[in-house]
Amino acid sequence: MRLTLVAFASPDRAARPWLEPDYVADLLYGAARPEELVEHVSASCGPGHVIVGFHTRHAPTDTGVTAILTGLVERALSTRPELAAWSVPAKAL
Repeated sequence: MRLTLVAFASPDRAARPWLEPDYVADLLYGAARPEELVEHVSASCGPGHVIVGFHTRHAPTDTGVTAILTGLVERALSTRPELAAWSVPAKAL
């Protein structure tokens, strides 16, 4: 099992309320595709930002995991109108 962290944020962090961790985890787990090898999702939420922990079956040496999971987050965010402005920052929070 491998743990990979992916963060995402709203464009106006001060104006956004906190998201519920269970909501975020359920949304992302539900958006996962079988080939993404997601086993478990956890989330830590703050005002205008979220840090997600993905537990996957990827090998520790697999260098493409962060890109795969970032794509999963972006795909999931695009399915929810209330999160449409949220995105994965180019640089970690």
